[in-house]
Amino acid sequence: MRATRSSRKLPARRLGALALAAAAAMIVAGCSSSSSSTSSSSASSSSTSSADSSNTSMAPFEAALAAGYKGTSVAPPATSPAPKKNVTAWIISCGQSAPGCSYVVAGAVQAANALGWKTRVFDGEFGANGLYNTGIRQAIAAHATVILPIGIDCDEARPAYLAAKAAGIPLVSINSYDCNSPLINDGSPVFTADMEYNPQTPTPAVFSQNLGKLQADWLIVQSKGKAQVVDFNLSAVTGLQEEQVGFNNELAKCSGCKILAQVSVSPPDEANGVAAKEFASTLTKYPQATAIWTSDDSLIDAANVPEAVASAGRLSTLEVLGIQGFAANLTLIRENRGQSLAVAYDPYRFGWAAMDEANRVLNGQPAVPEGIGIQIIDATHNLPAAGQNWVDPVNYKADYEKAWNAG
Repeated sequence: MRATRSSRKLPARRLGALALAAAAAMIVAGCSSSSSSTSSSSASSSSTSSADSSNTSMAPFEAALAAGYKGTSVAPPATSPAPKKNVTAWIISCGQSAPGCSYVVAGAVQAANALGWKTRVFDGEFGANGLYNTGIRQAIAAHATVILPIGIDCDEARPAYLAAKAAGIPLVSINSYDCNSPLINDGSPVFTADMEYNPQTPTPAVFSQNLGKLQADWLIVQSKGKAQVVDFNLSAVTGLQEEQVGFNNELAKCSGCKILAQVSVSPPDEANGVAAKEFASTLTKYPQATAIWTSDDSLIDAANVPEAVASAGRLSTLEVLGIQGFAANLTLIRENRGQSLAVAYDPYRFGWAAMDEANRVLNGQPAVPEGIGIQIIDATHNLPAAGQNWVDPVNYKADYEKAWNAG
C-alpha cells in the first residue's frame, strides 16, 4: 500500500544504488516530493511530553492496535458502470525500476486488460530530464482517452497537467498530490479525480497519516507508554511528511513517550552513503533511544539500519518501525534482524482501484471509496510465507471483474 525532482518520490525508493533514492508508495501508500528543497543530514531535538507513563491510558492505543492487526481492507464497490469501449489508458509511472512504482503499473495493466482497454506505459524515471512532463505531453499528442499518473505530484508536472486538462483528457491520479495540497500549495486542482482509498482514509494525505498513526499505536503499546524515539526521516517527500504528521500526532497522546531527535536526510543521501553514515552516528549519539521511526522500509535498507543496530548490539533493545511490507523487510522482522514492524499495503490493488475510478470518470460518475486498506505486521502477527510480499487479503481482482462484467 510510496525522491526529489531528479530522483523521485516514495514508491521509487525500492532499488539498489542510485534508484534507492526515494515510492509506495507509493502506495501504494502513497507519497511524493513536495516543492520544498531537501535538507541534508541535520538533527534537531524535538519531543512530546515526557511525563510519567502512568498518566497515559493504554486502552485507546490497544484498541487501535487490535484494529490494525485485523486490517482495514474491505471489498471494492459491488457495482461499477459498464466499461467504455475503445479506451486507451496512458499510465505515467514514477519510475519502473522501483517496485513501488512498477507494481502499481502492473496492477493497472492487469485491470485495463480485464476492462478490455489498451494501455501505454511511460517510464517517468523519477522525473529526470523533465520526463514526467514529456510522458504526459506524449499522451496528449497520442489522444489518450485517460491519463493515470502514478506518484507524480502537481508541482512536478504542472505545465503538462494543465495542457491535458485544456485538451479535455481526464487525469485520474494514483498516490499523487494535487496542486491545492497544503504541502504543495501550487494553485487550483488539476486532477479530474483522486483515487479514494476507503471511507476512513479517503485521500492520499489521510491514508499516509494513518500509516504513521498505526506505527505510533504499536510502539506505545509495545513500550508500555515509555518510548524514546529517534525520528529518522527523508526530507522533502510529501507523503512521508504526512506519515510523520500521523506518527507525531498520535505519539503526542502518550505522556511518557518522547522524541529525542529528528534527523533528516535528503533522497540522494539514500544512494551516496550519507544516510548510512548519519544513521550510524545518530545511533551512537542516542544510546537511550528505544525506537527508530522511519517513513518506509526502503530507508531502512538504504541507511543500513539493520547492520548498524546489530553492530551496536541493540537488536533486542531497539524497535525499528517501517512501512510497506516487501519480502526482504518482512524477513528482517521474522528473524529479528533489525526491523520490528511494517504497516503494509498492496500496491497492485492501487492499480486495479485506479482503473475502476478511471472507468467511473469516463462514464461521467464520481470517484468512490475503493476499499483499500492496510495491516500491521510484526513478528507474531500477519507475516506471509517466507520470501513473499504482503498481499491484500481481499480477492479484489475477482470482485472488480464481477462488477465490470455486470455493469
